[in-house]
Amino acid sequence: MGTSSWNGYEQNCLFANAGGGKFLDVARPAGAAVIRDSRGVAVADLNADGRLDLVINNNAAPPTVLINRAPRSSGTGGWLSLRLTGGAGSNRDAIGARVRLWAGGRGQTRVVEAGSGYASQSSHELHFGLASAERVETLEITWPSGRVQTFSGAQLSHRPILDRRSLDRPRLDRRWSIEEGEELRRRDPPSQRMAAVTTDRSMREQ
Repeated sequence: MGTSSWNGYEQNCLFANAGGGKFLDVARPAGAAVIRDSRGVAVADLNADGRLDLVINNNAAPPTVLINRAPRSSGTGGWLSLRLTGGAGSNRDAIGARVRLWAGGRGQTRVVEAGSGYASQSSHELHFGLASAERVETLEITWPSGRVQTFSGAQLSHRPILDRRSLDRPRLDRRWSIEEGEELRRRDPPSQRMAAVTTDRSMREQ
């Protein structure tokens, strides 16, 4: 009561999906074991490097910003992000849209949400981790209106014209946007986004 917290200052947890329905707390080795009176967390790629960062909402204190600086091993760390805009019959922010992606023989599902956490809101941009997968087989979007759009892996790649040695190997583009009923559009990497971020600490490799 008074200035005291109901839950006290506790060490935050960060759970990694170990597969098979199991999760491991990797907060300490990842550098995310912050002790705060934390209440909510938002997820976004703050510096546009393809690695998801965390912003933690603390009670009566500034937020904790954790920038993911985990190095990528060779052949891993692939990713794809998708920004949706709703059309007729859907809300403009595409809240409620469901996206299903198949890559490397595995399926992933993301949903555009509003109010994704307590006193927090994660980015509406959908992020898919592809690990070592070199291509996407299929991308399926179910819009709030009920419309379903499906795209092939070939539509998510393009042939670079500057590197002639790679002309026979289409490269997976990572940033895409789409308005309901329209075709996918590539988004150029931002030249500078969150150039300077003040953080309590950075997440690092285990």
